[in-house]
Amino acid sequence: MANLKEIRTRIASVASTRKITSAMKMVSAAKFKKAQNNILRFRPFNEQINNILNHLNGYIDSVKTNYTSERKEIKHITLLVITSNNSMCGAFNSNIIKYAFEKYNEIKRNYPSARISILALGKKGEEAFLRKGLEVFPLNHKILDKPSIKHTKEFFNEVLSNYLQNKTDKIYLAYNRFRSAASQDQVFEQYLPININKSDDKTSLNKPIIEPNPTQLLEKILPYFLLNKLHSTILESIAAEHGARMTAMHQATENANTLHQQLVIEYNKARQASITNEILEIVSGANALSQE
Repeated sequence: MANLKEIRTRIASVASTRKITSAMKMVSAAKFKKAQNNILRFRPFNEQINNILNHLNGYIDSVKTNYTSERKEIKHITLLVITSNNSMCGAFNSNIIKYAFEKYNEIKRNYPSARISILALGKKGEEAFLRKGLEVFPLNHKILDKPSIKHTKEFFNEVLSNYLQNKTDKIYLAYNRFRSAASQDQVFEQYLPININKSDDKTSLNKPIIEPNPTQLLEKILPYFLLNKLHSTILESIAAEHGARMTAMHQATENANTLHQQLVIEYNKARQASITNEILEIVSGANALSQE
């Protein structure tokens, strides 16, 4: 059994850790609530853009745009992976990094002659992919600290410019989709060219009247759709991150409480044993003196 000084040191250490994890839990809870509100505020615009595009899906076959047309030859593929800038959020980063790496290998098998590069939004993802020796382009990770449509638009303009200038032929997204504070879904989907579910019913009743023509409207609406999708993805990932960190800190605090209780019991047992030994020594000494 450890001596009393060692146990007291461990109790103090666990108590200090418990204070830190408890404080981090409260901070994460506040950030999580804010991230949820950001999603709720952005959702109406998101739904409206999607509704407009759904009404236009009957025209997709007849309209050829740079945003929906598949390239004949795939020379360069970009994989955009969204992680976090900070750790202590459970398996949030490790899950999406592992998942993205599996998809990277899958893309490599499907397009063996294509060059594949990584856009890692989040320091943890960038560090992980650099350690694996992959081609990673540096990004401004501050976008994740204070998300705003302005910052997303700057990032989006750069990504879209590379695609329209044929610097990349396909772009995929890999990120954590928020489901609840305790769980996230790893998502992999094609970002560009856009995959739109085309309607099977092409009767005139389902087609709205568009002026001047569907091509011009699609050329205008598709960039908004892409920007909206990217910003929505970032907000989803941030909410999932704070939810994961809040859950991880809650579990860490509970574990610290349990360990603290165990150490207090161990300390009391050790202290009781020490007192008992001292009493036995005193009694033994008294008996020895009385026998002289």
